[in-house]
Amino acid sequence: VEYTIIPTDSYNQQMGTRLSAGTATDVLNVFPGSGNATAVRSLAKNGYLADLSGEDWAAAQPESTTSATAYDGKRYMFTDVATANTLGGVYNAKALQDAGLKIPTTYSEVLALCADAQKAGKVAYALGAQTQWVTQLVTYALVPTEVYAKDPDFNQKQLNKEVTFQDSRWLDAMNKYKDMFDKGCFNKDALGTSVDNQTAMVADGRALGAIQISTMANSMTKANPDLTVQLAPLPATDNTADTRLAFGLGVGWGVNAKAKNAAGAKKFVAFLASKEGSAMNADKFGVAPNGVVEANGINKLEIPFLEEDKTVPFPDVDWPSPQVQNLHLTGIQEMLGGNKTPKDVLTSMQEAFTGALK
Repeated sequence: VEYTIIPTDSYNQQMGTRLSAGTATDVLNVFPGSGNATAVRSLAKNGYLADLSGEDWAAAQPESTTSATAYDGKRYMFTDVATANTLGGVYNAKALQDAGLKIPTTYSEVLALCADAQKAGKVAYALGAQTQWVTQLVTYALVPTEVYAKDPDFNQKQLNKEVTFQDSRWLDAMNKYKDMFDKGCFNKDALGTSVDNQTAMVADGRALGAIQISTMANSMTKANPDLTVQLAPLPATDNTADTRLAFGLGVGWGVNAKAKNAAGAKKFVAFLASKEGSAMNADKFGVAPNGVVEANGINKLEIPFLEEDKTVPFPDVDWPSPQVQNLHLTGIQEMLGGNKTPKDVLTSMQEAFTGALK
């Protein structure tokens, strides 16, 4: 198998260019839903993906994956539930212990952690906002509690034009993101910090943690094999009963509709969907084969949320256009740079959202 590596922060642009030029690989990474330029619905709508509905492995996939991996009633990608991500605080347990601090369970405790970390000469949460895809993660960690715990049907209401980003609790979540930034929860040079540097800050203890997807724990432990990581939801209110955990399907695989070796490409995806392929994915991403999440020292604070069904999918899975996410990513950078307000960012996102519904 020959492979091409494309950096995450330029993947959407590069793969889009290759697909339109007819030079894309036979198998490609595809995201669930419709929220970005290489999401399955976006690519399938434009005829870039082969229909995989008839493959033997497709019938065995969990029902929970169907909607996010399909377009117009047909499945166009495989995503292994073994690589599903949680999103929240990824903490350096020793750095917390050495500072005499603990993982917060309320939003007030989050702000207290930020203040206490500064007193200890540490950063509470490393933020690599130079890398665009990282900018969205704080919002995505806050809205499960702030928005969807109270209104689980918000996405459908938004598609029905009944609610908007800027006139909903999305604004409360975005204001809290800005509040955390203003109160020193993140490194001062966040806009000049890459995701690799963010990872290094947590790994070496300069930061107590980061707000990241759970699979980033693997990158941190590779940078520091002695690191003990703990995962936890990011609270957004002062009522612990409100807290929800962001939990979403990870990136998967699709077959180029113009693949030079379509049979070989489909065979490769079938391998990834097999028990052997799932075990390989689990080893790479640091999660359990076949999607069985077992409690351990890393995820013990998240397990109750999984067991009690207090999880919320990443919100962009239902967004009707990749432009909504693009404006979120760039808007956050402008907000952190002082050039836009939280409401400005959400208003531009809503305009793109509404425009895509016409």
